[in-house]
Amino acid sequence: MKLNGALCFLTIPLVAVAGQTREYNLTLQATYMSKDGNGRPYLTINGDTPGPVIEGDEGDLIRVRVENKMFTEATLHWHGVYQVDKYWNDGVPGVTQWPIESRGSYTYEFTLTNQSGIYFYHGHFGPAFADGQRGPLWIRPAPWRPRPYESIASTKDNLEAMRAAERNARHLMVSDWNFEGMDILTVMFRDTGATPACAASIVINGKGRTTCLDPKTIESYDKHGKRDSMGCLPPTVGAEFTNKRTCKDTLTDLEVVQAQKNENYLWLNFIHPGAHHELRVSIDEHDMYVVAADGDFVHPKKVQAINVNMGERISVLVPLNQTPGEYAIRISGMAIEQIIQGIGILRYPGVPERRENGVMVAPESKPHIDLLGNMIGSGIMMDEMTDLAPFPHRPPPRTSDHEFRFAIKNPKPSEWLLASEPHQGFRQQMPPILWNDASRGETTYAGLKNGSTVDIVFENHAFAMHPFHKHNHKAWIIGRGTGYFRWKDVATAIQESPDSFNLVNPPLRDGARLAAEAGSWTVIRYTITFPALSMLHCHRIAHFAAGQQIVLVEGEDVMKPLPDYVKNLTHAEFVPPIRYGPLD
Repeated sequence: MKLNGALCFLTIPLVAVAGQTREYNLTLQATYMSKDGNGRPYLTINGDTPGPVIEGDEGDLIRVRVENKMFTEATLHWHGVYQVDKYWNDGVPGVTQWPIESRGSYTYEFTLTNQSGIYFYHGHFGPAFADGQRGPLWIRPAPWRPRPYESIASTKDNLEAMRAAERNARHLMVSDWNFEGMDILTVMFRDTGATPACAASIVINGKGRTTCLDPKTIESYDKHGKRDSMGCLPPTVGAEFTNKRTCKDTLTDLEVVQAQKNENYLWLNFIHPGAHHELRVSIDEHDMYVVAADGDFVHPKKVQAINVNMGERISVLVPLNQTPGEYAIRISGMAIEQIIQGIGILRYPGVPERRENGVMVAPESKPHIDLLGNMIGSGIMMDEMTDLAPFPHRPPPRTSDHEFRFAIKNPKPSEWLLASEPHQGFRQQMPPILWNDASRGETTYAGLKNGSTVDIVFENHAFAMHPFHKHNHKAWIIGRGTGYFRWKDVATAIQESPDSFNLVNPPLRDGARLAAEAGSWTVIRYTITFPALSMLHCHRIAHFAAGQQIVLVEGEDVMKPLPDYVKNLTHAEFVPPIRYGPLD
């Protein structure tokens, strides 16, 4: 157990810097593409996926005009970004705004306040983010902000090389990618209960390949022979209604991270906007220093592999100290339903691209991980509970003012609960909760005053891993365990099971992982420092679509008046039939 003996909060100044205004124009469309060799409709931003990098310095005002050229509604959510000055611009339909209608537009504005590092933006109307509607958002750390590099830099030149790498950060959006769009897969899930878990590929910035495994390899990982040629297990429910596929290799180009002359380190931001597969990432024959998690600096940890779950970001410094050549960036899916791995290429300066018969050749470098993500040899895997201590030191409050306990349940094949009932999909088109109390249902929790501290206990009552994401305020992950949360409250649990908690240096993130086993539990704690309507939901697409969402009304006592233009956005008047379920 780690408990503070005294209050030793490090006060980081709330710096209000008058920055510049940075303007972006984003056009949302549906485009037929084949970036992994499997043609299908993509949801693109400015004609591609990922969309353009939105970047700025701390204190800058970001203004983004979004034009919707699709045939369905849309919004954009700014994942992990604090909506301090304009709480209505979080981008959640039915919560903070009306959805943007087809042929409509909306302008988001927010100031980059008291945070830095890597975030991302993505569609939040239905499962749009899993179909390509996403892009990186990079907040350059302010000069005054402390960096953790001195603990790993052996010389001043080494230190400057790390700072130079930060200034030239590369952003890698890594995710599973499906053969069909989510408009098809979520309806199949609704009607049959078959979870869309069998991916076509693992992609990096949209690029990747379907790589078929030989039967002997599949058999070596599956003694019972239940997996198909894609390495997939049949769905436990509704398998008879799914498309049967025979694996076919594709030979599309891979994403290349090209190191430049005189670069001694690379700063890589791994961002996971995917649908179902937790990912394990390594770079063949290279070490990585984990230096930030979900945007915030952490005490550096030297590892050979990291985990990136859905909605999460991990930033690493990679020393370029190997023989110049090409090395595989290797990404293994961690979901039990499929054996799948994707790769990209780290290429040293001066090393030519290799092609055979026009096809980009994958590196033949020595891996740190196998197809399942298991470490090969004596490599070190990042531990998300012990290796992500915030830098500078930033412990959580010792006590809380509010406590919620959520039992995660799966009462029907296509229904997942976080609250007492699912947050129905039709709520996206209802008058937003922000100004319509009548739209609040059993999935809305109010009464949380500004300045108060909140504990949330997640307890798993069904077998599945859950990558929860909390909008706005980040939370400390203060506890985790198994055997169900058997105490009356968190304070009692800390007293009776101190080894299950960390109140000294727990991770501070905008997400938290709940382990798959029934009885697993996770506790997060956060303090409300600005008003917000914050959605809390599972970022696994089937769980998200099946209603595993709630809304936290935070700091309502200090919310400033809402501008009229937000209420007056063009919208459809909609009253849902009472028969509607979570996926309607």
